[in-house]
Amino acid sequence: MEYRNLYLGPINGSIKVQVIRKNIKNVHLKVFRTREVFLSVPQLVPDAWIEDFLNKRIKWIDNQITIYKNSAGNNTLNCIKNGTSVQVLGKDMRIRVVPSLSDKIEMEEKQILIYTKTADNEEQIQKTFSKWWRNNALSVFQEETDQLFNKIFKKYKIDKPTIYIRKMKTLWGSCTSAKSKITLNEYLFKANKRCIQYVLLHELTHLLYPNHSIQFYDFLTIQMPDWQERKKQLDHEVVQGL
Repeated sequence: MEYRNLYLGPINGSIKVQVIRKNIKNVHLKVFRTREVFLSVPQLVPDAWIEDFLNKRIKWIDNQITIYKNSAGNNTLNCIKNGTSVQVLGKDMRIRVVPSLSDKIEMEEKQILIYTKTADNEEQIQKTFSKWWRNNALSVFQEETDQLFNKIFKKYKIDKPTIYIRKMKTLWGSCTSAKSKITLNEYLFKANKRCIQYVLLHELTHLLYPNHSIQFYDFLTIQMPDWQERKKQLDHEVVQGL
């Protein structure tokens, strides 16, 4: 592997940037929630050009790492209170608790507003948010399942699966093909829809191929050629808070 050392400043210090040479035309710089930094470049890009490119983007990389550091401790579903943050469908959202005469939750562009009659009751706020989260997650999962099933699986004359949601420690999803049942991790609602679609396609494919056979992966690749990229994004970018 090819690495470059980069000094960001007194706060975030020195980091290593993994440089990946590919058969591509454009340059891609990514900072993941794990604070890992990857730079993909065309095969023949000179070392001096890479050094110059990274030095020009020190401020941006430093800012991204700082953002992830600041949100890492709060990006969880188990500590919902004013000022914390959480990922929803791939976006960082700030929690705002708003005293109100009625209880409701609204999601805006960059924040989730929790209107509550009991703004000082953190336990009740947590319960209200958890219910909202599971309802909205299940709604999105069901919608994406319906689209994939009707587009790909309906022609195979199999039953549309029932979707369940629960907390899972090690899996994003599971499929019980004999019962036509798919269970999804409630933390998957943190991921963007591309990643959600990958997990759903993976589990739906088990309705045809129960095991991880060659046929299973062949089918998965035909239906979603970039599934490995989506899986990698899911594993790198989504903080489960477990």
